[in-house]
Amino acid sequence: MRCEVAVIGGGFGGTLVAMCLAAQGRDVIVLERERHPRFAIGESSTPLANLVLEDIIRTYSLEALLPLCRYGTWKHSYPKVRCGPKRGFSFFAHEPGRPFEAFSDHRTELLVAANPSQDLADTQWLRSDVDALFSETAKAQGVRVLEGVSVLDAERGRRWKLALLQEAEDASSTPASGRSQSFSADFVIDASGGASPLHTAVGLTDAGESLATRSRAIFSHFEGVETWHTVCSAAGGNLDDHPFPADDAALHHMTREGWIWMLRFDHGVTSVGAVLTDDGKSGSIEEEWKALFERYPSVAAQMSAALPTRPLVRTSRLQRRLRPAAGPDWALLPGAAYFIDPLLSPGNAHTMHGVERLSRIFESWPDRGAMAVGLDEYDSRLQAEVDFMDPLIHGCYLAIDSLPLLAAYTMYYFAGAIHSEERRRDGTAEGADGFLHSHDEAFRGRVMEAYHDLADITEGPVDAGVVEAFASRVAADIEPWNTTGLCDPERQNMYPYK
Repeated sequence: MRCEVAVIGGGFGGTLVAMCLAAQGRDVIVLERERHPRFAIGESSTPLANLVLEDIIRTYSLEALLPLCRYGTWKHSYPKVRCGPKRGFSFFAHEPGRPFEAFSDHRTELLVAANPSQDLADTQWLRSDVDALFSETAKAQGVRVLEGVSVLDAERGRRWKLALLQEAEDASSTPASGRSQSFSADFVIDASGGASPLHTAVGLTDAGESLATRSRAIFSHFEGVETWHTVCSAAGGNLDDHPFPADDAALHHMTREGWIWMLRFDHGVTSVGAVLTDDGKSGSIEEEWKALFERYPSVAAQMSAALPTRPLVRTSRLQRRLRPAAGPDWALLPGAAYFIDPLLSPGNAHTMHGVERLSRIFESWPDRGAMAVGLDEYDSRLQAEVDFMDPLIHGCYLAIDSLPLLAAYTMYYFAGAIHSEERRRDGTAEGADGFLHSHDEAFRGRVMEAYHDLADITEGPVDAGVVEAFASRVAADIEPWNTTGLCDPERQNMYPYK
């Protein structure tokens, strides 16, 4: 078999880029190791992710996917594709051994709205359903999608030669009973999101140690998770001040060990995961999970009747990075090139940026010279964005013991994200725009300086005066890009949509 472009990985990123290239007339095949529907995380969308997806849809006439850009249209058009509303980001700070404590000034809370209503909300993606929908849509667009296919080897010559193993259709069969075959392609895109099968063929370098962020995770899906609304209200929280329901969000429980995410879907299932900053524990996953929640009574109250729908997963270090991310006849989508952390939900949005950029580069096909220039720029921009994202996320971990300090530092993320969204909406976004406005040297420089200063600050005691001075500095730093009232002390960490 042969094709012009082979895409390794059949998640939403791989099938979306395949659809974009097929719309340009390319002969594309997607190779997916598992079979849909299959479990995956990376479930939380953002306004920026949806805006980029909408631009991609309109550019390449993929209107079947347009309803996915808003919660209301999604529920109307695809009621069987399960999701949940995401009104924004909510953060709550917890102390070990103590119930959550609410204050009138919301010093242990931060809520930042991302949209004005539930109908216009972003979404939590049940990836088993969403990835399956993208795959079926790709097939309808003329993309060949092969499931249950592993790439055993990739040999680079005048054309790519991929050695494949097609698993047997009978689930009871052993892997050895699958069928081997070879496949040739002019260009390969790795959208696998893990260990790249192109590693040896293109000389990829493992650059994970260049990342300052260090974390691991334990996670699963659960039924019966109590709402934070109920627990927070019982703790004396003033929910009338909240700009949106805290459960309809990327809910972050901030702890001394890291943080716990909760993402709710409409069918009664909640994605729950703990992101931890230590190097790992001995003992079983279940024992570690139980001990973690026992240290935080209010979060434990949410989970008191929860039952997992699938076994817990415990990872090693999450951070990974491969360099370079592209060459004359190959490219890695962002999720294959790197992963930092789920904090602040950057993954899906960055994947959308990668799909959009690669699709634009392919508009020069078959001019390989022009494509090579574009691919070199693609790599340079992606590396610069990773170098921006890592301090942005690692700084949040440096500030994790003080929610007021953390809230101040996150304003760099929200300023960059919201400004990027505004440029998309008003039509001023340019092809050279970096993820989260990271291409702007003035903005980027201020974030980097603040990160280094934050590292110094958190080496010693962090009192109210230190936090106030840092928050004032952040407010001054983001002022040129702050159109929504971020860093306003009168808001008391409650930011409605503007």
